[in-house]
Amino acid sequence: MCNPTRWAFAAPAAGLLILTCCIAAEPDARVRPGADTVQGLVVHEWGTFSTFSGSNGTNLSFSPYDNDLPDFVHGYLPKNSKAGPQGGLISLETPVLYFYADRPQSASVQVDFPKGIFTEWYPYAARSDKKLAWDHISVMPNEPLKLPNETKKSRYYAARETDAAPLRVGFFEANEKRVEQEKFLFYRGVGDFDMPLSARAWGGGSFTVHWDGRGPEGDLVLVQIEAGKLRFRPFRLNRHKKGAAQADIEIPETDSTIDQLGETMVKLLIEKGMLEKEARAMVKTWSSAWFGEEGTRILYILPPEVTDAMLPLHVDPKPKSLVRVLVGRHDLLTPERERRIDSLESKLNDDSAPQPERDAARNELAKLGRYTGAVREAAETRLKQRR
Repeated sequence: MCNPTRWAFAAPAAGLLILTCCIAAEPDARVRPGADTVQGLVVHEWGTFSTFSGSNGTNLSFSPYDNDLPDFVHGYLPKNSKAGPQGGLISLETPVLYFYADRPQSASVQVDFPKGIFTEWYPYAARSDKKLAWDHISVMPNEPLKLPNETKKSRYYAARETDAAPLRVGFFEANEKRVEQEKFLFYRGVGDFDMPLSARAWGGGSFTVHWDGRGPEGDLVLVQIEAGKLRFRPFRLNRHKKGAAQADIEIPETDSTIDQLGETMVKLLIEKGMLEKEARAMVKTWSSAWFGEEGTRILYILPPEVTDAMLPLHVDPKPKSLVRVLVGRHDLLTPERERRIDSLESKLNDDSAPQPERDAARNELAKLGRYTGAVREAAETRLKQRR
């Protein structure tokens, strides 16, 4: 990641004033941009965020992904910092903004994260903890711009597989003009607040999903990956009372495939206004995480009003159409998995246990990845309560 001190030269104060005062387009406008049909400026955004809880529904703080981005992406930590990424209850991951236009033009964008902190972004932007501003973006339809690339693999690049216009962002560094180019605007962040969705795992494949407020329209998807087997079930929140929505749901007994789940997600994204290439780019970006990481999770699309409150977005000039689709991923532990984790943590803390067994326990816990710290802390709490 690049040194964050560089952003100070990115945008003049006047540019920020324009961004603050501009008005976003109506999010329910459904203009379908194509190579020969787009008129004016059209902006589409997709993004993801993760939350995590124990079987009792209590959200747990965890560390975000920190090694899956190219080195050219800017970050709030210096590139060689030994400090870990800031964690929280929410990890905001890969929101990307696509631009479609019938002619080359200039645009400015500001996105705010009132309850969180922005941690990564590209191209270059003026950044504070709760605000990112891109000024003087050159939207260049059909222009064959050279985009940055690195030899190491990253899920980042899949988001380029759309018909969106290439973008060019200029900025000054040490009084020297520089340029960065990309097919989208990208950003990430972390937050420390609860989302409307929560879930309880009762054991035996049974779950209760609760939504605080008016629930999302359309399907949510319950996914479980265990011992290499994938099972999923689309469902809806079907009980509404006292300003909340709820559903009881069970893991199906039949196995499915990654392709089947991927097509289900693509269909849901298209129904919310994404173009097919955008939807497939999103699913390709996150398939290894959504469909490959072992565990139980709920995938759902955030209602537009919740997205706009969580991440206010301003685009100047006002787009003819603005579509925003934010997918939530809520991972949760089942009682069965918590018992296994408690056993591993107990083994790891047993000084009398053979070292190979303790090493095996440590290695198995490490497979929980970014959730390992939160999981082990929760296990320690449960073990202390039993003593």
